[in-house]
Amino acid sequence: MTCASCASSSRGAAAQYEATGERDTAAQYDAIAELYDGYPGSYLDDILFYTEEAKRAGSPVMEIGVGTGRLAFCLAAVGLDVVGIDSSPAMLRVLERKRETVGGQPGRVKVVAADMRRFALGQRFPLAICAFRTFLYLLTRADQRRALRAIRRHLAPGGRLVMSFFVPPQDLLVAGGAGLAEMARFPAPDGGGEVIAYDQAEVAAARQRLTSRITYEWRDEGDRPLRRLENTMVMRYLFPEEVPPLLESCGYRVVDAYGGFDRRPLDDSSREQIWIAERAERVRARGRREGQ
Repeated sequence: MTCASCASSSRGAAAQYEATGERDTAAQYDAIAELYDGYPGSYLDDILFYTEEAKRAGSPVMEIGVGTGRLAFCLAAVGLDVVGIDSSPAMLRVLERKRETVGGQPGRVKVVAADMRRFALGQRFPLAICAFRTFLYLLTRADQRRALRAIRRHLAPGGRLVMSFFVPPQDLLVAGGAGLAEMARFPAPDGGGEVIAYDQAEVAAARQRLTSRITYEWRDEGDRPLRRLENTMVMRYLFPEEVPPLLESCGYRVVDAYGGFDRRPLDDSSREQIWIAERAERVRARGRREGQ
């Protein structure tokens, strides 16, 4: 059996989104839920940073885009209660399977299937976390504001939102993308052999869109290709100068901005941008007209 003969793809859904402006992010994550803990779930740079912020704020912590529990179970392990939301049922099913294997205190993690733009949990939190580029899957300014306002409604007075995503690489923007490259190798989740993840990036600068076409290729113990899954993800990248006015228009006050999870300053050399914003007592007039 060749790779091509059993390839599957989510490009149709992405193409529909590009044409109509409507997109089901959940469906794209459903397609890769079983693979997520291999790539990009191996990303660990932010764990200590978010743990420090969560311990400082105290329980319960709200995580937007909880996924398979990569961060949530780490927070639970240090004694914090976590309420996570995610729009992908398949990702949450993986999280539920992991409860018995992660150790620590998995019972401290509660999850709700919900869209970050519109959810109601019936409680308030001292801290909300939106980690690992989750916010970038909101592809319009209107959806960004809807999500920020929904999160704000769940923050206690003085509560904080912490979110992180990459600084758009200038070389990638100038080149209009990057060619196919191997990004990760990890054991096949269904046993036997490994999965190799390849990524190809395309940039639409006029719309600030980054399309990532990831190919997952299964190989047996003899390194022979077995099958392939192609998945397309679309993000709207944000430049650092855009973020403070966006947060302020939705009822936040920026407290800190970092250029790395070691808390280095955010500057022109930064590859990461981490924002800490506090729930402001008042929302700007425009925010009140558009709804909080």
